[in-house]
Amino acid sequence: MRLASIYVAVVLIWSTTPLGIRFSVESLDFIQALAIRMGLSLALCVALLKLFNIKFMVSRAAFNSYALGAVGVSGAMLCVYWATQVLSSGLVAVMWGLTPLIVSIYSRLLLPNVILGLNRLLCMALAVVGLYTIFAQQVNIGQHMVMALIVLLVGINLHSVSSVLLQKLQVTKDYQPLHPLVQTTGSLLLSVPVYGVAWYFFSGPLPEHISWTSMGAIAYLATFGSVAGFIGYFYLLNNMSADDVSLITLITPVLALLLGTYLAGEQLHMNTWLGAIIIMMALLVNQQQQVRHVILSIAKLSLKKA
Repeated sequence: MRLASIYVAVVLIWSTTPLGIRFSVESLDFIQALAIRMGLSLALCVALLKLFNIKFMVSRAAFNSYALGAVGVSGAMLCVYWATQVLSSGLVAVMWGLTPLIVSIYSRLLLPNVILGLNRLLCMALAVVGLYTIFAQQVNIGQHMVMALIVLLVGINLHSVSSVLLQKLQVTKDYQPLHPLVQTTGSLLLSVPVYGVAWYFFSGPLPEHISWTSMGAIAYLATFGSVAGFIGYFYLLNNMSADDVSLITLITPVLALLLGTYLAGEQLHMNTWLGAIIIMMALLVNQQQQVRHVILSIAKLSLKKA
């Protein structure tokens, strides 16, 4: 049951991550919160490598894998943290739910023998309607909301292309799968300097007072959101297709919306809820076959590895 347990764990971690990000920037700016989180995550990963005596791979192939993972760890996370300053955690999760559709597009462009059928194209059109419904509401509120949504979409695209390129790397000749902890450590190792540069140029000194809420959220995100979440994510990518892994984002928006509403008192406009429902319908219809497939895959692999 290992694969099923990891899948469920990643769903829960990703559902709570948007709210954790929002809490972490309560007394810090988004760059400081992100840099501290990833620095702590890297330190924890290095400690775990030594604790479990896992060898860190240093090779050209490993570096390529680390670099592709870093695209999602650094670029995507910077976009998400910036957008979270304006957008609610629930809306961030809903937008992140578009990942399966965006992954499908990149899979068609970058992976061999991948075809976009009429059903998937229609679902993408339905998702665009949902996006328009959300964007139209934000335009009425302010242009800064629209900019935040655009930046968030950039981050989602970076995460999606990172997933697909990692999948493509796995089918290359002589590819040697990396331990998920090694992959996570390598991706963080290349990402942390990016955050350091961003802090130097775009942020400033730490505030005199950092709230317990920010510190607790950063500790949670460093331990679970980064280390446990990324290890589980890379483990799933090694054992399942990128499309199947992206189904996680079909579940997380619902949980994130509920958490944001009941724990952070976030209020979403009716058009946002309507747009979210349209997007979720598009994702569900688009992935209905894969939903059945991933359930069967998890069951078979879990029984096999038990």
